[in-house]
Amino acid sequence: MEQFNNQQNRPNYPPRQPSKLNEALKNFARKNTKLLVIIGILLIAAFILLNEAFFIVGEAEQAVVSRFGVIKSIILDDQNTFHERFASQLSGEITAEGGTVVQKRGSGLHFKVPFVDKVDKFPSLLFNYTSNSETVNTSEKKQYNITTYAQWRIADPALFSLKLGSTMNAENQLDNLIHPVIVQAINRLLAEDFISNKEALNNALKNGLVTINQDMVIRGIEVTDIQVHRTILPQANVETTYDRMKADRAKVAQQLRSEGDETYRKMVSDTDLKAAEIEADAIKTAGETRATADAAAMDIYNQAYKADPEFYQFWRSLEALRGSFKDNSTLVLSQDHLLWQQLLTWGLGIAE
Repeated sequence: MEQFNNQQNRPNYPPRQPSKLNEALKNFARKNTKLLVIIGILLIAAFILLNEAFFIVGEAEQAVVSRFGVIKSIILDDQNTFHERFASQLSGEITAEGGTVVQKRGSGLHFKVPFVDKVDKFPSLLFNYTSNSETVNTSEKKQYNITTYAQWRIADPALFSLKLGSTMNAENQLDNLIHPVIVQAINRLLAEDFISNKEALNNALKNGLVTINQDMVIRGIEVTDIQVHRTILPQANVETTYDRMKADRAKVAQQLRSEGDETYRKMVSDTDLKAAEIEADAIKTAGETRATADAAAMDIYNQAYKADPEFYQFWRSLEALRGSFKDNSTLVLSQDHLLWQQLLTWGLGIAE
């Protein structure tokens, strides 16, 4: 009821009149409907045409442009130097210098003939390949179960699309090439070099990588690295290899021990020689010092004797007596004994 009263009291406004501009547009649309339809169709056609005339190649992509099934151009990464490095192997191929396929560089927006040219894109990143476990023999017929590993990339998308077509076909081809190359490399190595000497193994695999690429570059693929991914001893060879490793380590330990003993004996010999030389020098110096001292003492004795021969003779006699006496000793002299006369003489002289 209250709502009805509000509606009763609401002022009556005049109805809105359509603006002149809207009215003019409606009149124009009624009179030119066919023209607007044609313009719309032309705009849609132009959009489709532009969309078909241009395509975008991403940073990690490369492309092949073909026309009626015939490859016309390839678009490569700016850093791709594949054709320069393998020019001799690629000679005569469609993408080689002077071939029928045009090489373009760089990612971004590219042009193609609308509705005629077809664009196929391929990744430019590295692919990883891992083989199944296989048994190999070293030069002395030691067996190992190994798994091989490789990294490869599509370096020429045109050759890749023509000769392989898919990554599955590429890996099947790699499997047929990589495993024999690694097997041959290991067959030339000793077991110790295969297990411990990584430099020898890497040199062998490096030569094998060259052999693999000689076959793969004409298919538009470059293998950048091959390695032995995993090495496992067959159970029958575990104990033999373990004993061999123990014997090798014992041999090295014995050699180090022998070298240490030899060094010890040499150092002891050198030390003894130096000690003998020092002792000889000390004895020589002591003898020279003793001879010099004896000569000086004799000179002193000689000078003392010359100064008072009688006193010197008496003193020598006393020294002789002191050397002859022991504790609780008794000396018996006759009155005619020279020593007794000297004692009396010197004793009277001292008393006076």
